Amino acid sequence: MELPTEQMYKGKELKLVGIYSRTREEWLLTDIACWMFTITNVPLYDTLGEESINWIFEQTSLTTIFLSSDGIPKIVKIMKKGTIKTLRNLVCYDEITRETKESVDGVGLKLIKFEDLISLGKEHCTIPLNFCGSEDVATICYTSGTTDKAKGAVLTHRNFRDNAHTSLISDIYAGFNTNFIFFSYLPLAHVFERILCYICIIGGFRIAFYRGELTALNEDILAARPYVIPGVPRVFSRFYNEITKGINALTGYKHTLATNAIASKLRRYNEDGVETHWLYDKFLFSQIRNAFGGSLKLLVSAAAPIDSDMMIYLKIFLSVYFLQGYGQTESAGALSISYYDDNNPGSSGPPIPCSIAKVVDVPEMEYFSTDETDGKPTPRGELCIKGTHLTKEYFKDPEKTEAMYDSEGWYHTGDIALITPCGLIKIIDRKKNLFKLQQGEYVAPEKIENVLTFSPWVTQIFVYGDSYQTYLVAILVPNREVVMRWAEEKGLTESYEELCKNKELNETIVKDFAKLGREKNV
Repeated sequence: MELPTEQMYKGKELKLVGIYSRTREEWLLTDIACWMFTITNVPLYDTLGEESINWIFEQTSLTTIFLSSDGIPKIVKIMKKGTIKTLRNLVCYDEITRETKESVDGVGLKLIKFEDLISLGKEHCTIPLNFCGSEDVATICYTSGTTDKAKGAVLTHRNFRDNAHTSLISDIYAGFNTNFIFFSYLPLAHVFERILCYICIIGGFRIAFYRGELTALNEDILAARPYVIPGVPRVFSRFYNEITKGINALTGYKHTLATNAIASKLRRYNEDGVETHWLYDKFLFSQIRNAFGGSLKLLVSAAAPIDSDMMIYLKIFLSVYFLQGYGQTESAGALSISYYDDNNPGSSGPPIPCSIAKVVDVPEMEYFSTDETDGKPTPRGELCIKGTHLTKEYFKDPEKTEAMYDSEGWYHTGDIALITPCGLIKIIDRKKNLFKLQQGEYVAPEKIENVLTFSPWVTQIFVYGDSYQTYLVAILVPNREVVMRWAEEKGLTESYEELCKNKELNETIVKDFAKLGREKNV
């Protein structure tokens, strides 16, 4: 049975399979199996959208996808439209129901159970092992386009290897051993989670997978008792809101004790950079730590800048180190990551050892490499990188590949960075995701979104505006639990959906946003 798609690309044979799954163990097994046969995998994920998925099939001519059962209906739906011409096989990680099989048969696809494929391989496989080399393509990872087609970053095994090894030998994992437990729940289709899992495999660390339900995330963390939890700002804002909610619910001497303990730890952190306290941690903050399994030592944030105050308070609440990393799909993971003893929240640390960085002027936004703060050089501008972990190309897209690097070989990230006097990278803006309002004012919607996710009222939020208007709009999903508690206090009995239309509730949320805006100066 010939499963991979074979095609010539730049004078070399490329074998391709797709992976579209939330099933984590089998996802990694498939990935590692690809290493052993020099097969390149193409991750697919829900947020790509139907148009992007069609484009990926057009570029890669995939004939086989490894997927979980919940992805089959979407593939069948697209197949019925006749826009995918090459797909032949679905390899399913889960049990296959009669209805699922009938739906797949109805669009002319062959459905294979993952376990059966393994058995077939043991009985009939005659393909010799052909372990990958450093310049072989590990993955083609597509970044979802907004106004343009998705771009497939071609990442080699060298890109991942250099990123993983230089991260592993750095200060980040000092003191960890094989008892280290990494909690895995972020999408494996994205390089952030993927590179973290590779680091665990190389370092011999254990990986605890969540069950696949975000609503049960707290229960899974409690059961796994992890040493490290990675996340994005939105996840950590959820942790922060849950902890502060519990503290604010305290009354009497307990509330006074908690307030004094937080103030004491905050003062000590600001003076000495220490997150722990011999007394308060034992009798107060240990209860918060126990809600995360009791073994937590490290939080790692990426994907977007995290609020500095939130970062500090979580370090104090949980008595943990909190690192912020910065990276992109094109860098196979991190471009930079902060140190344990970095007491400058908001910094993403220095470049990782296999890369170098600089900033270039962006005059239209008044960012210059000659900028100073209090008489000290603090260069600002678009962050540019060189390194062995960077992709060299976008798949079958020479135009975008050429635009990716300048004439001196620097990769332009599109992010605006400030370089601190001690050489740390701090992302402060986004070059590409800006627009002007009617009055000529530049607006960075992602920055506003990151601030507003700090509100306990918010689960998800999207900020939008255009140059024909003088104001912004925000579309948000209110926090159901907070809304229902507010309704109970008001004596209201409407459903969550009805409450979302409540004028008083909307005014309350807007007032909270205004307060946050003043506090965060946005």
